[in-house]
Amino acid sequence: MERERPAGGRILVVDDHENLCWVLARLLSERGHVVRTAQTGAQAIRVALDFDCQVAIVDYRLPDTTGLALIAQLKSQRPGLRAIFTTSYGSAALRDEVGNGGLFAYFDKPFVNTDMIDAVEAAILESVTP
Repeated sequence: MERERPAGGRILVVDDHENLCWVLARLLSERGHVVRTAQTGAQAIRVALDFDCQVAIVDYRLPDTTGLALIAQLKSQRPGLRAIFTTSYGSAALRDEVGNGGLFAYFDKPFVNTDMIDAVEAAILESVTP
């Protein structure tokens, strides 16, 4: 049985690799979602001020902050935000540091695009379900 597909969600993708931002934005846009991207924490905060995102996909290592610190800042602006954490530096120590940490999902890179899309759409559904 296929899971319900949410109506267009609002997603912020934050990664210092512009190509990854582009790919995720394209894949998610093709599914009817509105996507904004940022390559730094500062850009992400500026985007989030005017963009009521439901989900943020945030990389661990950014040029000006860590993904965990950025997620905390974004959640202080938008308490209902669902955060998906990605990293190329996955380790047992990092998984312990992250713990649950209020994250919706955690992905080591490289990840399977369909798995990411499924996680994003589950996060959108959760964000609109009372």
